[in-house]
Amino acid sequence: MTDYNFLMESRLSPAQFQLVNELSRIAYGGGINLYLVGGAVRDMTFGQAVVRDLDFATEGNNQKILRHLLSRKPKAKESRKAPSAWALGTAEVVSTRIDKRRGSAELWFSNGVRAEIAQCHQEIPTRPGRPPVIKPAMIFEDLKRRDFAFNAMAISLHPNSRGLLLDPKNGAGDLERREIRALHPRSFWDDPVRIYRLLRLCLRFGFSLDEKTQRWLDAALEERIWADLPPDKQASEIEAVLREDNPERVIKLYQDRGLLAGLDRSLTRVAYDRFRKLAALARKSPGEDMFLLNFDCLAAKLNGPQRQRLAKKVLIDPKRVKLALNLDREAKKVARLLSSAKCGTPSQAYKVLLQQPRPVLLYLLAYYPQAKIQSRIKSYLVKAPQLRARLPESELLVLGVKPGPKFDKILERVFFEQLDGKIKTHHQLTLALRSLAGIKERPAPPAEPAKAVKAAKAVKAAKAVKPAKASQDVKTAKSTKTGKSAKSARAVKSPKPAKVSQAAKGGKAAPTKRAGRLARIAQAVAKRKKKKGRG
Repeated sequence: MTDYNFLMESRLSPAQFQLVNELSRIAYGGGINLYLVGGAVRDMTFGQAVVRDLDFATEGNNQKILRHLLSRKPKAKESRKAPSAWALGTAEVVSTRIDKRRGSAELWFSNGVRAEIAQCHQEIPTRPGRPPVIKPAMIFEDLKRRDFAFNAMAISLHPNSRGLLLDPKNGAGDLERREIRALHPRSFWDDPVRIYRLLRLCLRFGFSLDEKTQRWLDAALEERIWADLPPDKQASEIEAVLREDNPERVIKLYQDRGLLAGLDRSLTRVAYDRFRKLAALARKSPGEDMFLLNFDCLAAKLNGPQRQRLAKKVLIDPKRVKLALNLDREAKKVARLLSSAKCGTPSQAYKVLLQQPRPVLLYLLAYYPQAKIQSRIKSYLVKAPQLRARLPESELLVLGVKPGPKFDKILERVFFEQLDGKIKTHHQLTLALRSLAGIKERPAPPAEPAKAVKAAKAVKAAKAVKPAKASQDVKTAKSTKTGKSAKSARAVKSPKPAKVSQAAKGGKAAPTKRAGRLARIAQAVAKRKKKKGRG
């Protein structure tokens, strides 16, 4: 049996997993049953490397959760301030899209996570072309109303049943058989956008259709029920296509089947070459959100009014609309800054790039091949997060610096010096932390006086000379007995080691025994000379 607690921890990104845990705590505190549903459960079960979006369903009113999240939404003045270089903190809601009719809210967070929180409900069809009637429901009724069996799965996030899989339509079996199965014959007529969704998912996973679903799809295509999609459904499907790993393939499939105009009447020409550039960038940067850049590609061959109308229809949020329509202009400004003296060091470039929206940075990576621009942006996107994750907070706490403004300032300074390559080793890091924390280095031990050093060296030399002196005395005695005057004289002429030892001992006179021995040697030499003279 699959362990979905392990799958959530291993397959979701750290930011997504953090959000799952936080929403679980909020829901439990408010007495609400919360479930992870839809595509996230499908992708984890199938073993996808990247889980795109998180969809949550609540049994009961989800307003408590939304109020808690939206209370953290940054104010206008605060959003302009650059965050501390080291503090990652809890993600904030930066954009929302609320559907009061369905009781759902789509949220975009500052860490790049997108999530939808919806109330469990039933959709009761009325007439073709008319919106269905929405009624609150429990989780099993909510799952049964969904489009395909492998999307009708949920994972409980309640602490008492966390990780429990709910699969009333055996969607896990369809994933194992690699097939897509619609849940009822009127599925495409109830919601014609499911035609687009079915073709898109077939292309993404490489699945086939079961026999009944294929018959229902052919009948729906023959009746052209896709031609009268409401604008909100068109917008949601365009957004889903642009969030695919390879949107070019999906758009070409729609165009070949004559379905592309059903999403927007102006989509007659598409810049496929720009999509290919972005696809190459996406392969090098897995997990990055390429949505706005893909939208720019889709609208590249439209005139000004058409681009603006499509942006308002798909993006809705005025800030996102403005950014999407001005990507090229903003990218040119940032490129000029990165090429100027204001960004001479990586830390200066970091401060400039910190103020820019992420889509602008990805746009620069895709369309500006200059080496300096590429290296600065890659340093910001890759190297800087790694350094931030390894900042020595615990070491600074050990040095006695308490969390606060000074603590943040020290970490920020260390971060920038590491980014510029001024701090490379752990020893340099320790010295920098102690200096910035105001801790003085211990003074070096005082040096020994020169006279004491000389005396110690003399004592060592004297100890080394003693064995040599003893051997010299033995040789001298032997030469006296044999009467070899020449060798004796040479032995007498080298008293230097003895002088060193005398100096080491304080310069005392030679002992009387040695003087007597020298006198005897001299007498023997004199007698030898007299004998030679007589002879």
